[in-house]
Amino acid sequence: MNGLPARTGEGVAISARGLTKVYRKYLHKNQFTTLKSAIVSGSLIRDLKPSELFTALDHVSFDIPRGCTYGILGENGSGKSTTLKLLSGITKPSSGALDVSGRVSALIELGAGFHPEISGRENVAINGIMLGLTRAEVNRRFDEIVEFAEMKDFIDAPVKTYSSGMYARLGFAVAIHVDPDILLIDEVLAVGDEAFTRKCLEKIGEFRRRGKTIVIVTHSLGLVEKMCDEALWLRKGKAMDSGDPKRVVDAYLSFVAGQENELLGKQEVREVAEGSDKVSGEAPEEKRRWGSGEIVLNEVHLRDDSDRMAHVFVTGDTLRVAVSGEARSPVDDFVFGVGIFTADGTAVYGTNTHIEEFKAKSVTGPFNFTFEIQDLRLVEGSYILDIAAHRRDGTPYDYHRGLYSFRVRSRVKDVGVYRPRHTWTFSESLRIAEPEARPELELRPVERVERRTHADTLQALHNDRASYRALGRSVVFTNGCFDILHAGHISLLEQARGEGDALVVGINSDASVKRIKGEARPVIGESERAEALLALECVDHVVIYDEDTPLAAINAIRPDVLVKGADWALDEIVGREEVEGWGGRVVRATLVPDRSTTALIQKAEGGTIASK
Repeated sequence: MNGLPARTGEGVAISARGLTKVYRKYLHKNQFTTLKSAIVSGSLIRDLKPSELFTALDHVSFDIPRGCTYGILGENGSGKSTTLKLLSGITKPSSGALDVSGRVSALIELGAGFHPEISGRENVAINGIMLGLTRAEVNRRFDEIVEFAEMKDFIDAPVKTYSSGMYARLGFAVAIHVDPDILLIDEVLAVGDEAFTRKCLEKIGEFRRRGKTIVIVTHSLGLVEKMCDEALWLRKGKAMDSGDPKRVVDAYLSFVAGQENELLGKQEVREVAEGSDKVSGEAPEEKRRWGSGEIVLNEVHLRDDSDRMAHVFVTGDTLRVAVSGEARSPVDDFVFGVGIFTADGTAVYGTNTHIEEFKAKSVTGPFNFTFEIQDLRLVEGSYILDIAAHRRDGTPYDYHRGLYSFRVRSRVKDVGVYRPRHTWTFSESLRIAEPEARPELELRPVERVERRTHADTLQALHNDRASYRALGRSVVFTNGCFDILHAGHISLLEQARGEGDALVVGINSDASVKRIKGEARPVIGESERAEALLALECVDHVVIYDEDTPLAAINAIRPDVLVKGADWALDEIVGREEVEGWGGRVVRATLVPDRSTTALIQKAEGGTIASK
């Protein structure tokens, strides 16, 4: 697809194919002080050569329809602003094809080109002409620009006397009144107070209603979901995902959650390891673990409701704190406690077995216990945990102070710490539309190593797929009924897994198997088939589809490799054209002789062995 030429037509405003931008990066050590010193040392030519190349954008392709509001999101350094600079013509691509059809106004660096020594009036005229207006058009729109910027009393003052807010407001007003066909916006909506920001958003909304094409670069995911018709997620210059804004935002948040999960896990392991050499009897301010050591808490793990290791949760999730330890000698006076704090140290909740009136009797040798919160009603934020073993009078055996952390994510951006269950009730005279029903984000970070035991939804797999791509990992897909799991299946699955980093297996639902194989075909239930496949070391994910072919699943997952048995002709493989179309591979796996499902059934029934 990247090799195709860019094309804009009646329905496309911007078309990019294989868009790449490479910058030359010079290191300080290779910079000479003066031209004379460079010539004398003979280093002029050598030191002018770039030491490194930095790829800001790497073979990115997309089409933006006319009248579409298109959002570009991603972390800092992902290539968002570079993309807008290419679209606006500020810089040129290093390679690839880009076609932009229509007058462009770029709100990238507001007020770029303003001269500080001359007045705002003169700068409006110059800036308007730079953006493509004639002098007559600038004069005709001048009063509207000044009124919109709220600069009537200061328009004849030199720009150098303006505050940063005034400077930005005037730049926004000029850019927005050029009346472009395509409006490019790069994180410049917060150019004034709340009232002016609202006015800017209303003006952008007016552009949308007039069928203008708008491209927005922003870190505000809520703005992308609310205003955009399509979205593109960039990471390290590469396109990770594109399409429906809500789906793309979910995929991005799932990847961020996976990064947080991995980071928090690594930090926790490091901190516990640093503090586990010995349990100090003192508790100086810099210590994060102390106690007498008669009871030692060796391992503390945070787990979700599927008993998987986790450090990122969603409001309402189950959080389990699993602790294993050892009593080095018999102890009959012991209490276990848990404390939850915000990142700034504010106590959220604390309890222990003594407060809850458990009666300690004795403990000797290794032990385990789990503290479970079945409904985590915390608002979005970062939290830390204290875990302790101590006497009833509070004397610590082993106190872990803030060694464990987790993050809570939520679609609802409420404030505080605790979110109680609640409802709203309105009288008939209050006409209020209910919010769109959207469940909390399903976070399934791909870094979790615990085995899944149930089939995934296509949405969850799509989010995982985006995370795999962002981590540079390849995804393999194969499919079948797998109604009777046998050695031939296992051989095919192991070959498939060897083609990439993660294997997704699509299986037909029970109803689909009956339609394809006939009502008389013996079928193991779809849930049991999924569980059996996930028990295999080579299978990472299973998805169940009701259609007779896996095409919808393939389009949702967009695998890098599609694997089928060698008994399938290439032109018979469903999804081959799609996978090859986005640059993937199709592989035909070697079959184990006489080990097809049909052959085994015929053999069991006393018939001859079929060839397929």
